[in-house]
Amino acid sequence: MDKKPAGSGACCLPNVEGVTYLQVGSQAHTVGMRGLDLIFKQLAAMGRLPEDATDDELVGMARQFNWIPHKASIEADYAVALRKAYTAFFARQEKTG
Repeated sequence: MDKKPAGSGACCLPNVEGVTYLQVGSQAHTVGMRGLDLIFKQLAAMGRLPEDATDDELVGMARQFNWIPHKASIEADYAVALRKAYTAFFARQEKTG
């Protein structure tokens, strides 16, 4: 039987208030990020559609609450994941709005 260490994410991710889990990069690494609801609410209040928010804007705002390496390829991976999460957030807001 293949045993996985506790906390490996093999079963399920912990439900932590204020943490959003994103799949980042080509290998879809699971990364927990804080403050995304606040960031996405700010972007929506500014009238920024998901396709209009720049990569620098998304990554820069996420860096206020999270550590993201300063490497172009990693920043690009985070930008893709953040845009996907913001698109889902925006769609939910429009539905309930």
